[in-house]
Amino acid sequence: MRKIFNSVLGLLACFSISCQAQNLLENDFSNSAEKLNCVGRGVCQVSNGVLSSKGSFALFGNKVWTNYSMSFKARAPKEAEQVQIWAGFHTYNRFDRYVVGIKGGLQDDLYLMRTGYMGMDELMGVRPLGFHPVPPSIIFDHHQYRRIEVCGNRIRVFVNDNKLPHIDLVDKHMPQQAPSGEVALGGSWIKTEFDDLKVVELDKDALKSIPRKEFQKQLTVREKETIRKQARANYKGVKVTELTTDRTEIDLDGDWLFMPSYQMNDATQATAITTNDDNWHIMQVPNFWTPIRIWLHGESMSSPTGPQSKGVSDTYYQQESDRCENYTFEYRRTRAAWYRQWIELPEGVKGKQLTLSFDAVSKMAEVYINGQKAGSHIGMFSNFDIDATPYMKPGNNLVAIKVTRNIEGMSEQTSDAMENYYSSVRKEVEDNKNDKQANKHVITDVPHGFYGDNPAGIWQPVKLVITNPVKIADVFIQPSTTGAVFEVTVKNSASKKSTFTIFTDIIDKKTGKTLCSKALTNVVSLKGNEQKVYKCNVNGLQPKLWEPATPHLYDFKFSLKDPKGVATDLLTITSGFRTFESKDGFLYLNGRKYWLRGGNHIPFALCPNDAKLADKFMQLMREGNINSTRTHTTPWNKLWIEAADRNGIAVSFEGTWPWLMIHSTPIPDKTTMDLWRGEWLQLVKKYRNHPSVIFWTVNNEMKFYDLDADLERAKQKFSIISDVVKDMRKVDPTRPICFDSNYLNSKAVRRFGKEFVDTMDDGDIDDNHAYYNWYDFSVFRFFNGEFQKHFKAPGRPLISQEMSTGYPNNETGHPTRSYQLIHQNPFSLIGYEAYDWADPASFLKVQSFITGELAETLRRTNEQASGIMHFAYMTWLRQCYDYKNISPYPTYYAMQRAMQPILVSAELWGRNLYAGSKLATRIYLVNDHEQGRALTATDLEWQIVDENNNVLASGTDKFPAVPYYGRTYITPNITMPAQLKNEIMPVKLKLAVKENGKVISTNWYDLNVARKEYATAHVIDGKHIALLDNDGMAKQLDAMNIPYQKVTTVKELTAKKLKADLIIISGRNRCTPDEAKALTDYQANGGKVLYLNSNEVAKAVYPDYIKSWVTPTEGDIVVMERNDASVFNGIDVLNLRYFNNNQREMPKACNTTMDVVRHANITELATQMKIHAYLDESNMEARAERLEKLRGLTLFQVSEGKGKAIVSTMSTQKADTDPIAGRLLVNIINDLL
Repeated sequence: MRKIFNSVLGLLACFSISCQAQNLLENDFSNSAEKLNCVGRGVCQVSNGVLSSKGSFALFGNKVWTNYSMSFKARAPKEAEQVQIWAGFHTYNRFDRYVVGIKGGLQDDLYLMRTGYMGMDELMGVRPLGFHPVPPSIIFDHHQYRRIEVCGNRIRVFVNDNKLPHIDLVDKHMPQQAPSGEVALGGSWIKTEFDDLKVVELDKDALKSIPRKEFQKQLTVREKETIRKQARANYKGVKVTELTTDRTEIDLDGDWLFMPSYQMNDATQATAITTNDDNWHIMQVPNFWTPIRIWLHGESMSSPTGPQSKGVSDTYYQQESDRCENYTFEYRRTRAAWYRQWIELPEGVKGKQLTLSFDAVSKMAEVYINGQKAGSHIGMFSNFDIDATPYMKPGNNLVAIKVTRNIEGMSEQTSDAMENYYSSVRKEVEDNKNDKQANKHVITDVPHGFYGDNPAGIWQPVKLVITNPVKIADVFIQPSTTGAVFEVTVKNSASKKSTFTIFTDIIDKKTGKTLCSKALTNVVSLKGNEQKVYKCNVNGLQPKLWEPATPHLYDFKFSLKDPKGVATDLLTITSGFRTFESKDGFLYLNGRKYWLRGGNHIPFALCPNDAKLADKFMQLMREGNINSTRTHTTPWNKLWIEAADRNGIAVSFEGTWPWLMIHSTPIPDKTTMDLWRGEWLQLVKKYRNHPSVIFWTVNNEMKFYDLDADLERAKQKFSIISDVVKDMRKVDPTRPICFDSNYLNSKAVRRFGKEFVDTMDDGDIDDNHAYYNWYDFSVFRFFNGEFQKHFKAPGRPLISQEMSTGYPNNETGHPTRSYQLIHQNPFSLIGYEAYDWADPASFLKVQSFITGELAETLRRTNEQASGIMHFAYMTWLRQCYDYKNISPYPTYYAMQRAMQPILVSAELWGRNLYAGSKLATRIYLVNDHEQGRALTATDLEWQIVDENNNVLASGTDKFPAVPYYGRTYITPNITMPAQLKNEIMPVKLKLAVKENGKVISTNWYDLNVARKEYATAHVIDGKHIALLDNDGMAKQLDAMNIPYQKVTTVKELTAKKLKADLIIISGRNRCTPDEAKALTDYQANGGKVLYLNSNEVAKAVYPDYIKSWVTPTEGDIVVMERNDASVFNGIDVLNLRYFNNNQREMPKACNTTMDVVRHANITELATQMKIHAYLDESNMEARAERLEKLRGLTLFQVSEGKGKAIVSTMSTQKADTDPIAGRLLVNIINDLL
């Protein structure tokens, strides 16, 4: 063991704040009988000379320790998937402490955090390790002089042999939050072994003279220059050797010469053929020269050492940082840059038309050819062409392009738009009226989607197109189910008249068979320098139609043939035959109603040029029964749209300017608005031939129609967008339009009046964004069709393009850090299991539950809606940015079941049942058959199975026929098994539906089933319990076989002659001063009291502790404050939720939540938190004030005098129908006895 520990890398943890240097503690864990002080319900033990920990941490030292260094060795076991080694210092108590960890294998980070009571947490820092620890790995090893130091409130963390610390920070909140305390080892959900713990006291001024500086693993200037020289030596220009008779396209992607403007800013020198470019850098095209800082993945949050990644993927964030830090130039200084490409052309280009075609450049491009300026473009997403004919010649040619990050003369764009949204999204109209942040110009640059940090570069493909002077400039394909209309634009760049015929050949992309081959026109002619649009059509065809289930594609080949029949130009467009319409309040694909089974937000923006990832991801979507998605705030490029065409993913294509004119922001200046409008219309034209694009969405969540406090300005904004919608219809009259992602016509009518709205073109589709069970409301609130009841308007299809339920990170599956620390909604779902050292399976399980349940209930009961796109799809997969390693999380599989075209779905409320009890449920059958047909009568088979798939109970029933786009339900007689091998067992309800003997849908649901003895067998016998019952608790005690004596007054209850071991007050809502004094005296003299849902009484008895209480919005989820408390014996950490009473109502686990002060006499046991969003992540006082309104105790112990009491607002009145409620009630009583 000793040799293993000393052989690998290490980290010394050294926390110093004051005092003389002396050893405070040494422990080599050689004493296997050592008693440990452990926190958590996991295991900590000493054996074989090491401390072994899993799921809990051990404390060492003294609570008054303030200034010390700490060192130890640790390793993850060989069989571990990853390295997760956690330790702590200044452990003031279980809530207020510092935690440091190595996260290796999937993330390779060093992590430091301070946790605080009731959500007063703060991220200290996340840093890349710079090495890749994999099990079995030594991480902490003081024999190699590794250390973490803290002096005053300064913390330094050293790794390996680096002379500089990885983390060096000052925590301004240290004296208030965690001023002193023991050291801690362990806490990870992965087994970890520790050895040789040493704590040394350090002088308070030890770091006073040392400047703050952190280690960064970067290439040196010399190393970068060596790389640059080698890359430059390997550079070769483009050589064109052969031309075709019709059209030649030359790919210009690959290595380009590159020079930042801070090294060369002279246009004449940068564009001249004579300039020696041996000292230029090499840049890949297509690519950004800046890190990709897209929404969430690229966003940051505050920390004591500046912005940190929000944590959806620290790995991806760091990869992007490393990519740009290792360029041979300084990307941060590069506000503009020059690109050069040498192109050698053959003699045959004489008399040809040459066009440089750029798919997209961000954001301003000036194009020079052989030293002459040939054109320019402003935008980020739109394509543009440069006529190179006057400038290019046979032989060597130089293309030089100046790319500027933002429009010159305008201020640099930041993340103001996002920050404005975050700060005001939950505000009402009047709250936004005088919002200083809201009234700033949030965008002063070219709209660039959700890309932050001024993305810059030639980030999309470039090609040189060589044609004859007469060429097909554009084709607009307008398909139907039996043919198509074509608008063919032909341009004659020659000075002479030209005569030709337009032909088309339509060829099946898969089989190569010709569907149609014909002349679209007679012989026609164009004058010199003339351009004309020819409208043609083909009819009476029987094509294979494009739709997600069968994405049939055709190559549409358009050619120009001269009078001799020789093809002089050929343009091939891959497209398909299909129609998509909005009519009668529904969406129709190829003539039939169509439900969008959508998954929104995929990794295009992370990896825009990764063709393998695009195909892999969309294949996973199709395998997961997803048929549609949305480009979510950042328009896709051609590569990803073509992948959608091939793989059968229908796309809502969204605009370039999310949150344009949001809330009460002013209207941007006309120049900026014209840039946005022009580029957006260009994108509509660019992608209108793609069958996967089924409708357009103008932008994301502009919301001025709801929240601009200035009504007249809101109308002006409305008119601006309406005019854009009208222009979109001119460019593409074939597709429906969504006015804004999150726009509802009914809301606009209420705000502006029908007369005004009728003068506007507000698109065709209503879209309501919602984050049920993540920001707002429980999933159970939508079990009865509430979505369509609240939002459906006559004549308009209703969808949601953003229905979200959680964000695990892309590596381990823990909640994304910003949601954990800023939003706190992961805590509302899983409590302390949300932290990075807890088992990520907890969050993944809960996310999969709420996401799948929400998807199923929205499909079960909203036949008047037209589909849901669930958000955020790429968080359902691990390493979504890596096509080699991408793999599904549990949510993927939950949604795979929920998105079956034919769905069998159980409406389940409470999830815990007693053996032998009947399951109150409706079983639905939803028919969205891929071929659009009705279902005949079908057979239902149900089973209750254990973890090994052993059948414990089973039965059958029948469904009636279900029309296409219909749904129905039955109420089968499902009874839980009467005999169980264990007191409590997790089981699955498995469903299968067969049509004519063939299985057409399956599903399953997790339940807990328990014998009555699960609760009753743990009752302590021989105790005298007195009960003052005002809400029927006697029935629950009877059900639990708990003997009691009933009394009718507090006076009787507290009388000495009663000699009760425990008194219970249940459901009492009044308390006189005399009664409060009697109860206070009773406890002070050693009495034990249980207050069950008796808030008035508890507050009267404890006025100094209980401030108030509220009835929670939901109350269906309660989390444990101390999972190792005896009141939770035998109860899984995630089982304080969805208490069952066999009713079709919210399955509450608690009735109220109490605002209780923090005090030494209070022991917090359980908490309920309102689902919410957007806390200030840096202002601790503001966080505390906000959290106090959102979070309250549902179970706590009060120690006063010689006695103790427990106050509970838990739904223990369900003990006779819910075994978890029953066991909890028994445990609470036992704890007091």
